Amino acid sequence: MQKLGDTTWQTEFYFLASIINQPRYLFGVEQPHKLFANEDLLSMFRMLEQAVSRRDKADPLIDKIDLYEIKCTPEFSKGNAKFDVAGYWSDLLDPTIQGSPDKFHRLLEQYSALRLIQNTFQSKLEQLENGLLSPEEAVSKIQSDVVGLHFTEQYEPQNLRTMVTSLWDNRATDVKTTITTGFEKLDKVIGALVPGCTYLWSARTSHGKSSWVAEVANNQAKAGHHVGIISLEDSKSVWSSRWLSKVSGVSLGKIRDNVLQKSGDDSLTEDEEETIEKATFEDHMERIHIVDAKGAQLAEILRIMNDLVVRQGCEVIWLDYLQAIYADARNTRSRRDWLEYCWAMMEREADRMGVPLMLTAQLNREWEGQPLPIMPSLRNTEWLGAAEQKCYVGAIIYRPYRDARIDQDKRNTMFNELFINIEKSKQGENLAIQYNFEPSICQITEK
Repeated sequence: MQKLGDTTWQTEFYFLASIINQPRYLFGVEQPHKLFANEDLLSMFRMLEQAVSRRDKADPLIDKIDLYEIKCTPEFSKGNAKFDVAGYWSDLLDPTIQGSPDKFHRLLEQYSALRLIQNTFQSKLEQLENGLLSPEEAVSKIQSDVVGLHFTEQYEPQNLRTMVTSLWDNRATDVKTTITTGFEKLDKVIGALVPGCTYLWSARTSHGKSSWVAEVANNQAKAGHHVGIISLEDSKSVWSSRWLSKVSGVSLGKIRDNVLQKSGDDSLTEDEEETIEKATFEDHMERIHIVDAKGAQLAEILRIMNDLVVRQGCEVIWLDYLQAIYADARNTRSRRDWLEYCWAMMEREADRMGVPLMLTAQLNREWEGQPLPIMPSLRNTEWLGAAEQKCYVGAIIYRPYRDARIDQDKRNTMFNELFINIEKSKQGENLAIQYNFEPSICQITEK
């Protein structure tokens, strides 16, 4: 049997795992076995299907399939005993596998369609090269073969009762399934994060944008969620140093100097080294997955998003930051149109996978020429004048200490102040929330 690694195989595997925990799903779908490419996993699915079919659809206790039920299926007894129940099947009970059957089902539909398209083109190309088809006939046959492709998540009408029932039946009953920022005041305003919606965090350079990403992602990981961060600006070593400083309380400067094997006044004490060693073993750090994607194009970013969700089980995706998405020379869109297109495609991908999308973006300098007490606005988001209309929640990260318009002496008294100005929220009111910010250890705490 193939090891985890191949995206299609892993999605099929995760689909099986999700069915074990939500077997009721199979009563509402037609012939999902047609979506399997791997014969071994298909055989395992048929056994699972047999176990589910013996249950009463109306039984309110259909919430999990027992391995013993699999072993007793007709499929298992028909020469499929090579699937050791204590081996292959127990792998499906891995608690780290996250996601609903619906999510993996939709992914399998897409992979199946891609296989059909690939096979169709390959077949017709061979016939064309062998003189069995004319170019016109090849195009016509390709069109006829793929015209029936269908994706259930795209533009599929549903009646309101079905939608409302689905929403209520799948409501979060476990606090772990509800993803928030981990900041009480902020969460009261914006509520739990909504899958498929975009949360925009804009700031000028050095106003704490990346520190905010790290702080909220850290909170989400501590709450038990797997978090994916796509970094288009900072390297893995920068993120690692930032996190070591955050969780240990040792200054970022000291950590960086010691990583670079420098000596002198910034050498670590024994207590600091011990603290850092302990910090590296904190369990929640295993749930934070960072991709150094500097120079990545949009297609690569969409693939990374998919991998973070499917392979790593990420429940929320961060991208830092929007304007750093690479556009090659073939791109003919204006800068603004390009970034809006990137946003739309990433939001569509997040919606398809059922995860919230957390975007950071750069502010331009227009607001700096305005008189106090004007705070920057989403309308000042670089290249995205309509940003406040696109996001579910839009906020400004603002450090008065970095505002050159403020008198220097007054700025010094504001060194540890950071504001999250919620300018747009479909969930609640708009307001500014003040936090304490310790840049030396990359920590943001509620005031």
